[in-house]
Amino acid sequence: MNILRIAWRNIGRSKRRSLLTALAVALAVALLVFIMALQRGSYVDMIYNAVHAHSGHVQIQREGYWPDRDIAKRLSGYESILDAIAGVPHVVAFAPRVNAAALVSNDQRTFGTTLFGIDPDREAETSTLKSALRDGAYLGSNDLDGVLLGEALADNLGVGVGNEVVFIGQGADGSIAAGRLTVRGILHFGIAEMDRSTMAVHIKTVQDAYAMNGAVSEIALLLDHDKHRFMVEEEIRSRLEQEGFDQAVVLGWPELLPGIEQAIKLDWNSGLILYGILVLVVGFGIANTFLMAFMERIHEFGVLLSLGMRPCSVSLMIYMESVLLSLVGVIIGLGIGIPVVLFFQSRGIDFGYGEDMMSAYGISAIMHPQLQPLVLYWAVSIVFGMALLFAIYPAVKAAYLKPVEALRHT
Repeated sequence: MNILRIAWRNIGRSKRRSLLTALAVALAVALLVFIMALQRGSYVDMIYNAVHAHSGHVQIQREGYWPDRDIAKRLSGYESILDAIAGVPHVVAFAPRVNAAALVSNDQRTFGTTLFGIDPDREAETSTLKSALRDGAYLGSNDLDGVLLGEALADNLGVGVGNEVVFIGQGADGSIAAGRLTVRGILHFGIAEMDRSTMAVHIKTVQDAYAMNGAVSEIALLLDHDKHRFMVEEEIRSRLEQEGFDQAVVLGWPELLPGIEQAIKLDWNSGLILYGILVLVVGFGIANTFLMAFMERIHEFGVLLSLGMRPCSVSLMIYMESVLLSLVGVIIGLGIGIPVVLFFQSRGIDFGYGEDMMSAYGISAIMHPQLQPLVLYWAVSIVFGMALLFAIYPAVKAAYLKPVEALRHT
């Protein structure tokens, strides 16, 4: 305790030097908090765009349907499932769907696509399908003959609002599925794959054409926040088990969108390496400050050793000074970094790269940093750990000082 008090008094003796050291640590912490929060924010935006565009946070499917998406693996009695999951906390919307492979054509062109059978009213609450409407009108509740086409698919077919298209595919029982539809609207998601493949039709039209017998391929659920996903999944599994839906499985977006999950993990781990290099560079500046402070005080340490202070105590005192300075720097850094992140978290940062990133990766040009406990943990751990590591050298060096030589030092 005495060593700690002495170390704290020594910090106050040289306010300018102590302030510069603490600010060096603070700058590293604040910078790391902001960059990490921005990186985590890009993941949140990416997940938000993906789950709202189509997948939802959670889906209920027939066991064995995913990942082959075999139309024969259909989910029967979905109305009862909807009743069973009604009122699950944190579920804000859900929508039944039928996904079926099809060839769609006009008079001269034919393209492969996925027929997306939807309940228009429920889908409007669950995904961004309705808000993606660029031209024409959204499907009505009882519009069994209308279709919404992705912008790129419509361009490839050479059709617009009011034109007719024909689809053909294979039903769940092996029969031929076919129909003629009128284009009601054109969709623009800004995501190339969705603009190229989306063909949304009333769910009853797809069920009848593909001999689904009233069954669906999936039920997508949208939550108020992704952090509640695990709890919601467990609650739904429990309810389905109680109601006897043994063949139904519950999947979260990481299983439905494994590419996004893997990309996030890879980017975060590689980011930690880069952050370590960044802090290592800053750390040399901190180490230089610690070492200069040690060199300026060698005579002082010689006096302490001559008065009977043990070398290990001198060494511990120097190290405790570094610990306290680093701790002060971390607190100042958090005091700078957290308000900055919170400010941009609400306003967003426009990077102005247009739709290229959105089209390729589902990342919006406007990013919102996210202040998460993981960000604070890693930022503080990396900088504080690096500062304490660099403080070892002057502390060890002090343990080997000889009083006579230290007193001669000027």
